[in-house]
Amino acid sequence: MARLRVIANSVNALRELGEAPLEEFAATFFLHAAAERGFQVAIQSALDIGAILLSEAGTDIPTEYRDIFPKLAEIGVLSQPLAARLVAMAKFRNVLVHLYLEIDVERLYQYIQHHLDDFEAFSRCVSEYLVRQQTPKPGAAS
Repeated sequence: MARLRVIANSVNALRELGEAPLEEFAATFFLHAAAERGFQVAIQSALDIGAILLSEAGTDIPTEYRDIFPKLAEIGVLSQPLAARLVAMAKFRNVLVHLYLEIDVERLYQYIQHHLDDFEAFSRCVSEYLVRQQTPKPGAAS
């Protein structure tokens, strides 16, 4: 799935940006602007994947982005704790897109330092779910 590669590429770029000390990160517009975009793309890709999986499962797609991840937990794609952490990411995406004048650079830096593993966990859960969906069920006609 192309969007999983987009998430991986964004996470790799964000990890690189996070190698800069906070002072340098905050003082260098290019670094935090790139981080904002990296997060926006990674979060949007995860939301798009979620909407696709919900559609394929025949589940209604929520009208609010933040509700996609709990729905994914309901159909067995994500754990409840991961879904809850990703809800915070969906809210952060809304800040990046709609409240961009209010972005706290230190908060952005903390997200890089402490939340990138959530994207990797999301990608792993999606990949495992897709494998389960392709595996024939016992007793199913071939």
